[in-house]
Amino acid sequence: METKSPIPETPARAVPRGLRRLVAGARIAAARLRFLAVFAAVFAIIGSWETIRTYSARLIRTTAPESGVSSDTEYFCPMDPGVVGDWPSKCPVCNMSLVVRKRGEAAALPEGVLARMQLTPYRLWLGGVAATPVDYEALSRTIDLPGVVVRPGRIEAAAFSRELEGVVSGQAAEVSPVGDRSVPPRSGRVAAVPAPDADRVATAILPIDLDAGAGGFPPGGRVAVRLRRPVEELEPFRSQPSRPPELVAGEPRRLFACMTHPDVVRAAPGACPRDQTELMGRTLRDNQRVRWWCPMHPEVTSERAGAKCDPCGGMILVPRLISYRLPGTVLAVPASAVIDDGTQSLVYVESGPGMFDARAVTLGPRCGAAFPVASGLQPGERVVAQGAFLVDAETRLNPSLAAGYFGAGVGGRAGEPAAPASSPASTPAWLEGLASDDRPRALRQKTCPVTGKPLGSMGTPGRLEVGGEVVFVCCDGCSPAIEAAPEKYLAKIRRAGAEP
Repeated sequence: METKSPIPETPARAVPRGLRRLVAGARIAAARLRFLAVFAAVFAIIGSWETIRTYSARLIRTTAPESGVSSDTEYFCPMDPGVVGDWPSKCPVCNMSLVVRKRGEAAALPEGVLARMQLTPYRLWLGGVAATPVDYEALSRTIDLPGVVVRPGRIEAAAFSRELEGVVSGQAAEVSPVGDRSVPPRSGRVAAVPAPDADRVATAILPIDLDAGAGGFPPGGRVAVRLRRPVEELEPFRSQPSRPPELVAGEPRRLFACMTHPDVVRAAPGACPRDQTELMGRTLRDNQRVRWWCPMHPEVTSERAGAKCDPCGGMILVPRLISYRLPGTVLAVPASAVIDDGTQSLVYVESGPGMFDARAVTLGPRCGAAFPVASGLQPGERVVAQGAFLVDAETRLNPSLAAGYFGAGVGGRAGEPAAPASSPASTPAWLEGLASDDRPRALRQKTCPVTGKPLGSMGTPGRLEVGGEVVFVCCDGCSPAIEAAPEKYLAKIRRAGAEP
């Protein structure tokens, strides 16, 4: 039985064919126009990007959180000045704490460094630049002289006066006949050394006696004389300390030095009294020892820490590093590393990756492929032995970069302008090593509170911050005394009427 729905059915209206075609065409047109709208929107955004970015920056701008980092400062490593960062951290090369400075400011070159040049790895590879460490070697000075047999057993050799420097009576000599290789060399001794002549190129006659049983050279025959003497027997190498003493219990085997002021050495970690930078630790070699001395009275020394200098009124002695020359050897540098500019001898020491410091050195006579080093280098330092001429030429071709990129003020403070060529006579010379803000304070203080000596009597005064006050001392050796009893010496300064 069928039931009828209570709602009557409405017959479906037929959509006209023309309307269906119109709706379908509109949909197709809308689909196609979407792509054109997207392209138009993209072009509109690109065309007005600067305006959009400006308004968006205003909307999302927030107040920057307070921090200890300023947009005007940056951090760099005094030992590896190529390491620069925006935040306080450690140097990845030497692990030293980075030091703050004004952004883009030039740092002062370390004392003793004449210029500094940094080359890219490509330039190093292109020029074949290579560095090698300096170490102790057994060097001998060899002199070859022409001679003639004047009588049996006596030979006279001709030499320039400069060649006879370091030759002594009784020195061994080796004599060989010229042109006759069948006769073996004979041994002899220098009979006497002629008096030195002011003219170093003047000729002199050096008499040589052949040893007994070493005759056989006919009179009038020409011979070749070779003199050889170990460099360790020549001055100043002979006076250098040799044979390090035995180590004792508790003797320090590590020192802390300032990278900018190499003369500032401490036995414990701390800050440099001159520029407040962190001292860098270094492990001593087997032939190095720590001794204590007074900078004002070098004759006052001690082998133990804590000793005091009586002439200074009880100043605590400061440590210093002594390198003992190994017996039979001297510190040597390759001859290819030495650049002679006519006034001094220079070597380029590798102070960082691709960074080289020009340093003046004092050398002895050349010994084959090496020079003995009297001063200016320490064992273990790396010098440019291959390509030194390229580094030197680059330094001279770009003097502003080499001397000023990292600061040309040797021993000065970072960012401080160079002193004028001629300063007023009323300005003491020792003030030039201080910052401009510290000079009035040092003039007011006048004397060292520990020793009572005038400031400047030991060069540039040391700078300390004690209890929030700035105090100057005559030398770094006075720093431990003030740090141990600050109130005592601050009161002494106030009584003298020189409030820091």
